[in-house]
Parts: sequence; C-alpha cells; structure tokens
Amino acid sequence: MQKNTTDEGNMVPIKNLQAIEAAVKGAPVMRMAVACAEDPATIHAVAKAAVNGLMKVVLIGHKEKIIELVNGFDSKFLEQSEIVHVEDETETAHVAVQMVHAGKADALMKGLIGTATFMKAILDKNDGLLPKGNLLTHVAVMDIPSYPKLLLVSDAAIIPTPDVNDKVKMLNYNVDIAHVLGIEKPKVALISAAEKINFRLQSSIDAAVIKAMADRHQIVGAIVDGPLALDVSLSEHHCQIKGLDSPINGSADILIFPNIETANTFYKSATILANGRTAAMVVGASVPIVLTSRADEDDTKYFSILLALLVASKGMASKCTDSDD
Repeated sequence: MQKNTTDEGNMVPIKNLQAIEAAVKGAPVMRMAVACAEDPATIHAVAKAAVNGLMKVVLIGHKEKIIELVNGFDSKFLEQSEIVHVEDETETAHVAVQMVHAGKADALMKGLIGTATFMKAILDKNDGLLPKGNLLTHVAVMDIPSYPKLLLVSDAAIIPTPDVNDKVKMLNYNVDIAHVLGIEKPKVALISAAEKINFRLQSSIDAAVIKAMADRHQIVGAIVDGPLALDVSLSEHHCQIKGLDSPINGSADILIFPNIETANTFYKSATILANGRTAAMVVGASVPIVLTSRADEDDTKYFSILLALLVASKGMASKCTDSDD
C-alpha cells in the first residue's frame, strides 16, 4: 500500500482536502453501503468516487428507482455498483447494518432516509454498530483558505452538551483522525471564552481537567492545552499580544468546542463567510458514517466520502482511548 511518507519515512501531513483524494488512491479499496440510495444528490456524491475507482459501493433501496437515477451517470457506475432491493425504509437501515456485521461494508452513508430511522439501527443495543463504551460524535475536517493547514472541529452536529468524559472521547477520536491525516503530534485547543480558569464557566473547568489528564499522560499522541479562547488557538499574533505562553501558540490542529452551539456556529461561519471547504463524518461506531445534509455542497459530500474511506482503510473507526481504561 502506498503511504504518505517522505524518503526518510516520516509521515507527511495532508494539508488540504484535495490531498485526501490522493491518499485514498494509495489505500486499499473500501466498500461503502448507502441506505435508501434512491436520491439524486446521494447518487451524484458516490458516483464520482466509484467511477474513479476509489471505492466499491452497495446501493440499498428501491432497485428500479436507483437504476433510473444511476443511468444518468457514467455507465461504469452501474457496472461497478451492487444494488440490493429493499422498499421499506426501516428495513433498509437494518440491511445496511447487517452488511457491516457480515464484513460486506467498510463504511456507511445515509441516503434518502430519516436520520432518526438510520441512527436507530446503528444504535440498536442488540444488533447495532456502537461498541460498548464508545460515543457517536461528529468530526469535521475543514480546509479554510486563510488557515495554513487542515483544522479538525468537534462536535458541530451530534452531541448538544458534552460532559468532560464526552470531551475526552471526542478529543481521542479527533487525534486518531489527525494521525490518519499524517499529523503525528496534533495540537488540541480546548475552547472556552478566555485563557484563565473561571469556575463559573463549565467549559473552562472541563478544559483544565482535560489538560491535567494530558499532562499526566492519560491522553497521549497529542499536545493539549486549555482553556483557550478561539483567537489564541488560531493566531500566533494574538498569543504575542496577550503574552500567552501556550504550546498551541496559535497553531491548533484540533478544536474541541464546549457545546454544539459554539461548534456549529464556527463551522457555518467558516464555510459561509471564509469559503471553507469541509469533509465530515460520524465516528465512534464500528465503521465510519457519512451523514450529509441537503444543504451540503457537492464537494462536501465527495470529500466526506473520501475521508470516511481513508479512515476505514486505517481501521480506526471505532478506536477510542478511554480515560477509565
């Protein structure tokens, strides 16, 4: 397998979303199962990757409707795709989950199916895909023109108010993905309103606890600091102005936000106002999961698929270093 390394053997960090495509080309070909695939936007998103030989795809749903949509694309796509006929939406989610259990799918994607129905099958206690002790969380990998490298953001879509244990798991998932992207020692900023510990701000207290855990090697593989405001997390100049001595030094690779409101606001501000491009997925299950929104751009859907394939190829989808182990 082709690796993203220098001649000296060191990992070369992936610095933009386009480079993820090259990394996927050098990885083993993964198979993605799409639940309720009879959706033009979903078909368009997977067709590009499949036709380019970047993945194999199983389209689950109403066969006639899927074929009608697929015929509008490159004929190779239909030849390379497996179609599983299922008409019932709930059954479609169940079939997708069973394909993972049977080793026939390395990643999942939500098509024209209700999120609640899709997630119910994944979270089923007896037959789902969430290993004991794991946490489903959303990770966004952002390519922002004004920032010199990729920026990982969590959690902008799944967990409304993560507690300190949730944040530790979120952090570890993000660190694992950063390693997949070739970032050997990612800098993690634990976001709050300011750099000083404030007992009236739970985010400040949580950040101080998590930093102490990292200092005691309960969290490994990353440089962790907090509480930190957003400006000093992303700007060395702001660190200098404030006289802040932080190992992050305005060069964060990962931002762990205190709640879904702050993460979601940052995510949408960066994409709408700063022309940021994004790849995003849900991690914590036994395989990576792509949950695209109707409002997502085509590029977002495409790069989200590629990110999930890359993570699946590294076999780290459900990995999490639990602080209680």
